[in-house]
Amino acid sequence: MRLQKKNVAGRKADTAAPSLRPFPSWRASCLHGLVALAIPAAMAGMAAPAHAQSAPEPPQTMSPQDTQRGVTVRSRPRPDYDPAGVRLSGFRLDGAVEAGVGYDDNVQPGTGEDVEDGFFAQTVNVSANSFWTRHALGLTASQSSRQHFSNSNQNWNDFSVGIAGRYDIGRASSLRASYTHTRSHLEVDNFDVQAGGLNEPIPYDSDIFLVGGTAAFNRLALTGTAEYRTIRYENSDVNGVRVFNNVNDYDTILGEVQAAYSIVEGREILTLVRLQDINYQQSGQSGRDSFTWEVQAGINYDLTGLWQARLLAGYRERTYDSPTLKTLSGPAFEGQLTYLPTQLTTATLAVSRTIEESIRASNVSYTRTQGRLTVDHELLRNVIVTGELRAEHRDYPQQGNVTDGIVLVGAQWLLNRNMSVLASYQHTERLSAPDGAREYGINQFQVRLRFAL
Repeated sequence: MRLQKKNVAGRKADTAAPSLRPFPSWRASCLHGLVALAIPAAMAGMAAPAHAQSAPEPPQTMSPQDTQRGVTVRSRPRPDYDPAGVRLSGFRLDGAVEAGVGYDDNVQPGTGEDVEDGFFAQTVNVSANSFWTRHALGLTASQSSRQHFSNSNQNWNDFSVGIAGRYDIGRASSLRASYTHTRSHLEVDNFDVQAGGLNEPIPYDSDIFLVGGTAAFNRLALTGTAEYRTIRYENSDVNGVRVFNNVNDYDTILGEVQAAYSIVEGREILTLVRLQDINYQQSGQSGRDSFTWEVQAGINYDLTGLWQARLLAGYRERTYDSPTLKTLSGPAFEGQLTYLPTQLTTATLAVSRTIEESIRASNVSYTRTQGRLTVDHELLRNVIVTGELRAEHRDYPQQGNVTDGIVLVGAQWLLNRNMSVLASYQHTERLSAPDGAREYGINQFQVRLRFAL
């Protein structure tokens, strides 16, 4: 008699501010409806069996993890060089410190005079993330700063702290929430900063609250998020004289629902709807308040692991409370195409078209179109070189167009699990600008040493 052995797979869940002024009722109804659709959908997902996890294999020259779909030069595991982290009772603690020096041949590009300077740069990142079988909790903190040798008005100090959690309902359904506080800045090569007559970074604070959920119904997956964000700029004084008087603080609520229908594994049809409401804090700026809607559709496609694409295109429209402000509308798109000609090279093309807020009184919003081509190559197992081309085009309804181009070349040398050396060169070129605005070039060099847990 033949006895047939049955494999029993274990079940394992995938882990994969100031208050707002009241919104007009029709806007609030739209946003509430969007959130109401997302959250119940996430709670309705049904659990399904998953395969048991196999024991890890010993390191090889080219392991199965190296060649599986979706692995790029940057994401490939390197057991001999990846930081091990620290295990603390269900959590993994990771941390890294970077420090180095750099040179900039045009630290004040908007003044009409090329001023060169060197600088120190430091970055610190710390995170603690759970590795529980179900659910997840994570804490993050980071700090980045730059101190110039001669031009102290160009110094900046950014930081961020955040907490995020996920509650798993089933195999592919979950709820998540997060809070992040960030301190960031607008660079001196930002056209809004230059057009406002400023020649130093403009700091701002932001609080970000996010809730969302994901649910799966056979081939259909639904994802919904609702985000509340505050933007608070800092006034800027030079020699006791106010050069930037902030009147552009605002709050925004963004709601999004995305549906993905799986044709076969790795190939999906996507649709998404976004609604955004922006409210300025000062009553004199209420005419800048706006409401934006957009609809996009596209694909998420994996072609034999050689090409991976996520492409979406549609239409977007932003209207303002003030009848004197022109409605912004037109095509909306976002996408990323990844090409892996070999296991040692990854090429990524990313494009997007968005509407952004301006800090100037003469412009409320502008349309920004961006493109980026990045090539990562593994020269050696522990040496990664990168080349990148970026382009950005800003269309200001009240003032004209601005186009910038960036070329970046960098290298990372992994010395061991805990130490690496990073070097980069970046050239920024103002290709076109409205009449009266300066066109220029910037060259920056940096060398940094990185220590990681």
